[in-house]
Order: sequence, then structure tokens, then C-alpha cells
Amino acid sequence: MDLEQTRNSECRLGNSKRRQQRQCIVECLYMWEMQQDVAIEQLFEDYCMEKQDDGLKEACEADFVIDSLRGTINHHDVIDATIKKYAKNWAFDRIAKINLSILRLAIYELKFCPSTPVPIVINEAIELSKIYSSDDSKRFINGILDHVAKQTA
Repeated sequence: MDLEQTRNSECRLGNSKRRQQRQCIVECLYMWEMQQDVAIEQLFEDYCMEKQDDGLKEACEADFVIDSLRGTINHHDVIDATIKKYAKNWAFDRIAKINLSILRLAIYELKFCPSTPVPIVINEAIELSKIYSSDDSKRFINGILDHVAKQTA
């Protein structure tokens, strides 16, 4: 196996694990949206306890998950302002909470995690929207992230 094949194989393997981690993050952000009076660390701990039997124990233990949760919440004012800026003809409070969670994570990665390539961030957000949302939501999320990516480039 040559270097390119090895790298592609590692990326696919990592992508799968990273997607599981992003799923954990989105689900925790959704929980936080519903219970903002509870510290994210407590929500995350409860989530991990609940998901231990679902094969997500390894994903919950990744530093990327808690770091991204904290980062997204610490920057949520900036992230939400960005969503409002690009969600034309949409009242912010009418955006589905799961879509907000997906957008918040993706925008956090686009703005504050420059080591993650833009196409991967957008693709992962679209894949998450396929799991948790509708086709219309997928287009909505893609449109906002496309604007954000151009702004941060």
C-alpha cells in the first residue's frame, strides 16, 4: 500500500470516529439548548453515562468532544450572530433546535478550528443533518455554512 492509499484509509477510519464524536457533540448541544441552566460538563457526563451501552464510550472519551462543546458554548454569542446574519428570511427562534446544534458546531469549527479543512466541516454538517433532520434542513445548513466559509476564507 502506498502513502496516498494509507492516508486515505486513515482519513476514512478517522472520519468515522470523528463523525461519532460530532454526533455526541450535536446531541449534547441539543441537550444544552433545552437546559441552558445546567453546566455543559454535567450534561456531557450524564450523556456519556447514558450512551455507554450504545458503543459511544470511546467517542465520549475523546478530547475533541469536550473541547468542542466548551468552545461552541463559550463562543455561542458570536456563532449565533453569524447564524442570524446568514439565515435570511428566517426568524432565529424558528430554526429547529437540532439544526442550530449542527450549525453551531460547524461554525465553531470553521471560525475557531482552522486545522479542520472547510470541505470536511461542511460535509460533516450535511451528513449530520441527514441523520437528524430533513432535506430542506440540509440545504439550509449548507447555504449558511457556504456563506460562513467564504467569510472566514
